[in-house]
Amino acid sequence: MRSDLTSMTAVLEGFTSRKSTSDGLAAERRPVPFPNAVPVEPAVQADDLRPVHDLRDTLQRRRSTLQYAPQPVRTGVILSLLTEALLRDRDDWGLDAAAGALEGFVFAFRSEGAAPGLYRVTAEGSWHLAGLDALGPVENLGVQREFSTAAGIVAVYANLDRADTWAGSHGYRVSAGRVAMATYDLNLRIQALGLVGTLFGGFIPSSVHRLVHSDGASRHSLLATTYACPPRN
Repeated sequence: MRSDLTSMTAVLEGFTSRKSTSDGLAAERRPVPFPNAVPVEPAVQADDLRPVHDLRDTLQRRRSTLQYAPQPVRTGVILSLLTEALLRDRDDWGLDAAAGALEGFVFAFRSEGAAPGLYRVTAEGSWHLAGLDALGPVENLGVQREFSTAAGIVAVYANLDRADTWAGSHGYRVSAGRVAMATYDLNLRIQALGLVGTLFGGFIPSSVHRLVHSDGASRHSLLATTYACPPRN
């Protein structure tokens, strides 16, 4: 193991730069749209989103786990929670116009109340993109196969092209912070409902890039979380 921190220090210092590293024209470009997406209105009631644990209990009980129960999870609940997290990101940061909006993709493997498959979520709504068969081997979505044994995975994406034009490398740093906050927001609310979930950075967008139109710049995944029912003791 190297103890010389020179290279790492240079990388960290580089994140302070606000000079765009691309052509600066990201505002004139748009991520690839989804013309065949089907709008989805999550069928949830107020009781479905009422926490069973308060914040203190949630923080004390939360765990990272790769062991999940085989029961399905109501996809509408996940879509609603994710929409709310993205709304909070939009309102709290106020950067959607300048640095690009965040968006999430829900890979629902075991779904209740909605068809399993791939869903796109923004602060404006939710859409069904594809069925489960279009995803291919779900174990290819993460660096650890255990992630695919959850009821589903949520991956949060940012527009790094827009963020770079807005503030260079600092734009990337802000995007990473926004995605982390939104994903933790979702994860904690999932656990407050009595579900479990593990955050991870080893999501592999290349296995589904054709479905989510991920080009690594205008739409790039930065963090993900599993969700599932807890295993029975």
